[in-house]
Amino acid sequence: MRILYLEDEAIIAMETVEVLKDMGFTAINMAYSLPMAEKFMAEGKPDIALLDVNLSHGRTSFELGQKLLAKGVPVVFATGYASASLPADPRAMVIEKPVTPAMLERALEEAATRDGAEAGQA
Repeated sequence: MRILYLEDEAIIAMETVEVLKDMGFTAINMAYSLPMAEKFMAEGKPDIALLDVNLSHGRTSFELGQKLLAKGVPVVFATGYASASLPADPRAMVIEKPVTPAMLERALEEAATRDGAEAGQA
């Protein structure tokens, strides 16, 4: 299964990549920036995406998440802030940091099976 993972904090990214490997993900496209994530998207549609919400320079991953959802890719947003302040989209999952491996696994499984995840497929 191929996952697009966007996280701009290196230590969190390295730890999470190991958790994703332990979960059985064999193709992990690790992006540290929006341009890098968009490059991975151009190379092929992932099966699922895990996106850090708040990125460096005041940027967020919401627009990227909407693009992925429109293509039918399940999305999990990870945030260190209250999830109630995030834009609502029934197709996306939101998890609050810090994230345990069990929380991450549950969120990815639920996102992959949500009925709304297919809404954007052509």
